[in-house]
Amino acid sequence: MKAAYTLLLAVSVTSPVDTPASPRSVVLAMFDAFNRHDADAMARLYAENATLSSSDFCAQRAGRAEVARTYRRLFLAFPDIRDEVESMVVQDGQVAMRFVARSAAGVSPLHLPISTFLVVRQGQIVSDDSTFDTAGRPCSR
Repeated sequence: MKAAYTLLLAVSVTSPVDTPASPRSVVLAMFDAFNRHDADAMARLYAENATLSSSDFCAQRAGRAEVARTYRRLFLAFPDIRDEVESMVVQDGQVAMRFVARSAAGVSPLHLPISTFLVVRQGQIVSDDSTFDTAGRPCSR
């Protein structure tokens, strides 16, 4: 009983209900959901009006539904895709990172270095801007 009380006290002291998650923990949760291929969990980490831009998009995308649609399509094209974070710098709510997307299955093998710049506010991603070499492929809608 004493151990359960101590655990409950520790959780209540270290996890206030109305304190948003740190930018680092939000981004790590995003990569965890990505590597599980859980587009819905990813979308929940984004603000309702979040913007998403990428080297292969014809136009900026906005909103959770677009986040989910984007990643569902990616998971279909590359059924074993995984991201491996190489570096991450967090300053206030801004996160700059470099990672590699890898897949051996799908349309063709993939080894793609990506640089991403995220803005996290109140525990949600409000902006996601990714840059990578498209190798001349046309943009997607």
